[in-house]
Amino acid sequence: EETVVAPVAPAEALSRLAALNSNHPYLPMARHALEQAERRAAGQSLRGAVLVEKVSLIEPRAIECGNKPLALLIDLDPAPGDTIIEGQPAGFGALLQVLRDAGIAIGWISQRTPALLESDISALRSGPVPAFRDDDIQLPAASHHAKQDRRIGLAASHCVLAIAGDRRADFDILFDYLRDPDYAIRLEAWMDRGWFLLPYPASVADAELSPEVKEVEQPNDQP
Repeated sequence: EETVVAPVAPAEALSRLAALNSNHPYLPMARHALEQAERRAAGQSLRGAVLVEKVSLIEPRAIECGNKPLALLIDLDPAPGDTIIEGQPAGFGALLQVLRDAGIAIGWISQRTPALLESDISALRSGPVPAFRDDDIQLPAASHHAKQDRRIGLAASHCVLAIAGDRRADFDILFDYLRDPDYAIRLEAWMDRGWFLLPYPASVADAELSPEVKEVEQPNDQP
């Protein structure tokens, strides 16, 4: 009979996160997710990171979290951009494992098929604590489901606390169609508080195996 392990309390998970002594680029996203989990544990309501369909730019809303299980979503489609230097990021897998231990599911989404993702998934499986696990939520390309539909589908079953992507359209498709970014000024309330512009995951997947400074792709932030 399988043993069910109770999730680690959010406060303890935050302490474990601090104890990692990591400067990994995904650390702010992980901290935000655990802080939101702590809010729920205290009986407070949460705001999700996936916007409702046909969102109003005047009064934008996210899909309600309710009592759905917690999750975060990481985009697996690289975007071109300027190269920047990230100082010694380390421990991607250990960082994500703290979230899993706290009961936060890790989701991965892509427009590419599993065959095209194979090399990047392999990198994410590397290291003593893999960032990618087979029991994570996997949302690869499907012929009849656009990426936007898959985000909304996940938000129907989970409270998506955070989305990590390397371009704004990884958060919502509307960013691909904005003629004037100023129209979306109210959506800035989600930046670094649910939406996190971060290096492509596979570019930092093996960081804990190397002490050297890593070069990663930083996107042009314009839609």
